[in-house]
Amino acid sequence: MATAFGREEVRQRLGERRLKVGALLTKPVTPSTLLDACATALGRAPLVSTRSARREEALVDHRAALAGARVLLVEDNVFNQELAVDLLRRAGVAVSVAGDGQQALDVLACERFDAVLMDCQMPVMDGYAATRALRLQPALRTLPVIAMTANAMVGDREAVLAAGMNDHIAKPIVIDEMFATLAKWVKPTRSGAAGIDTRRGLDNVGGDDALYQEGGLPARS
Repeated sequence: MATAFGREEVRQRLGERRLKVGALLTKPVTPSTLLDACATALGRAPLVSTRSARREEALVDHRAALAGARVLLVEDNVFNQELAVDLLRRAGVAVSVAGDGQQALDVLACERFDAVLMDCQMPVMDGYAATRALRLQPALRTLPVIAMTANAMVGDREAVLAAGMNDHIAKPIVIDEMFATLAKWVKPTRSGAAGIDTRRGLDNVGGDDALYQEGGLPARS
């Protein structure tokens, strides 16, 4: 079966319908993933980990490492907003959205985040100007800012680094690359607190982080 959905989601849907398939092939299809899927369907899967299996294992690890993180997505395109928010929330990441660089600065002035995903080309204030402005604030100088750029030119990385960003992700988004880059820079500030179940605490207050902070941290049951 070839699908554009994630493997876990497809397996869940197949299980609900009690359907069996010989192998799953996720899109975009590459020669290695096609070969792996054909081998699996024919019952000839190699004993060693295949390239696609290793990629999927890495993706699972990266998603797990990001669970509980708070990310500000700065993006003016509604479709790109929805796609990124859906991918991140499926990984347990809490996402807030700003439509341009100025909105991002306004949000950062009153809320704390573990990272910013910053589109480079936006109206009002672009990602480069927004990043230069936030780096002037002592509290935000070490905040990971990861650029999202539709260009894949040689000078793009140099441009985002010069503006004060930590790294960049090319658009259209490649899921593996996005999570690998995020996991490299993002360290959820509350995920390692002993005895604290942050996700349950946020659920108990309807996802209101401000109320959660004001009311104190609930102990793990």
